[in-house]
Amino acid sequence: MKRLKQVLVGMLILAVVLTPGPSFAMEEPKITAKGAIVMDYDTGQVLYEKNADKAYSSASMAKVMTAYLILDAIHRGDLSWDTMIPISDKARTQSPWDKTPFAEEERLGDLFDPYMVRSNNQMGIAIAEYMGGGSEDGFVDLMNQKARDLGLDAYYTEANGLKPNQVTARAQALLTRSIIKEYPEILKTTSKHQARFKDQVYRSTNKFYRDFRYFKGVDGFKTGSAPYSGQCLTTTCTRRGRRLISVVMGSQGKDRRYYDTMKIINYACELSTTSPWAKDVPKRADRENMNTAAYKGLATFRGREPMSRGEFTLLMALTLALPMEEGQTEFRDVPEDAYYAKAIAAAKKAGLVDGYGEGIFRPEKLISREEMARMVYAAMGYDDSSVDPSFKDWEKIHPLYRKAVAGLTARKILHGRSGGLFAPQGTASREEASLMMLNLRDQVEKKS
Repeated sequence: MKRLKQVLVGMLILAVVLTPGPSFAMEEPKITAKGAIVMDYDTGQVLYEKNADKAYSSASMAKVMTAYLILDAIHRGDLSWDTMIPISDKARTQSPWDKTPFAEEERLGDLFDPYMVRSNNQMGIAIAEYMGGGSEDGFVDLMNQKARDLGLDAYYTEANGLKPNQVTARAQALLTRSIIKEYPEILKTTSKHQARFKDQVYRSTNKFYRDFRYFKGVDGFKTGSAPYSGQCLTTTCTRRGRRLISVVMGSQGKDRRYYDTMKIINYACELSTTSPWAKDVPKRADRENMNTAAYKGLATFRGREPMSRGEFTLLMALTLALPMEEGQTEFRDVPEDAYYAKAIAAAKKAGLVDGYGEGIFRPEKLISREEMARMVYAAMGYDDSSVDPSFKDWEKIHPLYRKAVAGLTARKILHGRSGGLFAPQGTASREEASLMMLNLRDQVEKKS
């Protein structure tokens, strides 16, 4: 192990200029939302995130989980759209702003669309009581069990989001992705501009279908809003045949959830391209077997997309020619069939990576510049006794990462951005990280 680290240290020191300059980085969008995420539906790749693992109240976005349980029951045969749902006194009165003309019981198929489209809380209470064996609390147990089954960081308190719950933006995106994959018919409901119940027409709570209809490609999904949650919105959007799932939680100000959503989706769409300055990078990466986009099964390089921890570990393993064979990663959140699994196992065996404790690696979490610095610094076994910080935003670098940033900068392994800044929370794009590692390999080959 010691010899391997010595070799790797030598390799890294050979690299003179590894990180591209400031003009190479796309500026991340400024949004009011407390938490947010954009995820590729097909691959699950995270394209943007902000506090994506911090739990907030999802308000009426909780109805997505309720809808999931309804569709589960229908597909199992436990319910049908013709099932008659009794309407209790609680369902009639618990949500005073909903004035629904109920009979003694109503057909489930007549309730589902207005429940999701108009976010009718009375309907949700009635359905939850029926499915919970007469108790909404019983239904909440089913919601939380489903969250555990899906591996979601989510805790629900009732069926509609009328009380504060705890859901991360990542969990909401994964929940949405899962329900679409299993029951794609849900998009037919959530994309409706209005729904009818008896003689009433309910307009969708989603303003992307009217006030913001100029924003093209939106075909779902669910709104949420409450005094304790701020404005929340889960959106599905298809552009150029690629479906994205976005979530914003806690947006502040009139209609800010829509502006926040448009910003992060537009940002994610821009990431699908490769910058003109990097036009040769995909071919070089292919030639050197360092094209991580190919390992992900992507048809194009998508150079501007940010790096996840899993993909960065793969890129590092390819660059250093680590033996990637079958083996245990020791991380319970790294699927055995993931494109980066063997690389993580190899890097773990070589002592180059570590997790977050309790067997967690968080492979899909976007990796920041300061975290990449710490990974390389720790892997090389550096231990500088002093640092000479020169970045204007030095105080923004997490104290745990400062020694690594200073040490690697002094070795000319890392460089700052324009204006004397380091931008510690900024993520490296695929083109930026790939060029960095290609330059590293070039330096090693010239030396040898």
